[in-house]
Amino acid sequence: MVFIDEDKANYEIINIARKYDLNPVLLRAIVLQRNRGLNNAQIAQHLGIHRNTVNKYVTALEEMNKDDLLKLLAIIAIIGAGAVLFAQILETIFGGGE
Repeated sequence: MVFIDEDKANYEIINIARKYDLNPVLLRAIVLQRNRGLNNAQIAQHLGIHRNTVNKYVTALEEMNKDDLLKLLAIIAIIGAGAVLFAQILETIFGGGE
């Protein structure tokens, strides 16, 4: 079975957020909502925050270093899918290695 270290993943999100002076919880939430296809106004309404805040985070994502952005998106995709579900998918694809 493949295990995902969620603490390490969250630590990486925190580091990336700090690097760009963003709140890691809000960053994660906004990226998850964007991945679900919501626009900035919908995200603001869904999260109960001002649209300008969402705009700030989306702009930061657009200006983010490519490596940081790819790492962030990969981590959030894994966490968003659920670490257990992701591990099950990997195990199905690559086998248990036993």
